[in-house]
Amino acid sequence: MLCADVLRGLCIPHIALTGTSCGNGKVCINGQCVSDPYAPQIDENCAFGDRPSYSCSLYINDFMGNCYSTLNYRACCDTCNKVSRPVKGCEYGDRIIDCTKDHCLNSQVDCCGTCNYGTPFTPMYSTRRSTPERLATTVNPLVLFTSIKECEPGDLDLRPELCTNTSVCQTKSSLCCHYCSLHYKSANTSTTQLTPPNECVLGEPDLSPQLCTSRSICQTQPLMCCKYCSSQDNSASHLSLYTIGIYCFCIVFFLYIKTNVY
Repeated sequence: MLCADVLRGLCIPHIALTGTSCGNGKVCINGQCVSDPYAPQIDENCAFGDRPSYSCSLYINDFMGNCYSTLNYRACCDTCNKVSRPVKGCEYGDRIIDCTKDHCLNSQVDCCGTCNYGTPFTPMYSTRRSTPERLATTVNPLVLFTSIKECEPGDLDLRPELCTNTSVCQTKSSLCCHYCSLHYKSANTSTTQLTPPNECVLGEPDLSPQLCTSRSICQTQPLMCCKYCSSQDNSASHLSLYTIGIYCFCIVFFLYIKTNVY
């Protein structure tokens, strides 16, 4: 999802926190927008409401016709939805400012509110729940990162699809009790004992970033620095290919010179 960098005035893509609504009945899990029977139902065209940096209440209430602009609607969708009316083609009234009855002969579309131009319709309201209801299904309910439940011996993983690397154990181990009991052990003291995985998988973070500063760690404890060692292997591979390429070029060039000289 795009997040605003206010200082630089840019929108920068970030992987959304697990449990973030990303569509009607959908949430973000491991960077993917997936359907979940316990996800909130939302309006996909206005999932996050008005942009905080816009004075939508003043801007739209001053002239509702501003909502016809796609850019304005995206910025103030919640305010626009509140002032819209069930008239097709004239949901926000006049499209231009200072309409009068004199405009109704030639500009009834632009002055549809003043000229009562448009086709009324019956809006299709859907029942939306703000708090997901528990359905009769065997699927585990969505557990957000706000849960304060602690793991107990024998607890299973609540969301197995999240339990792919130990980073979840550092944020909310209650989602992956069984997985974290095997790969991550945290003491009640100020120190934390880390149990590395059996092998590094793609995307596995460094368990102890403070150790991952030299390539020597990749020879002694590679499982503690999966991400770091993976990048070092890629760099070494690229360097080796580059060296071989230079060596081959030199040989070919030497043979070419030798052939032409003699």
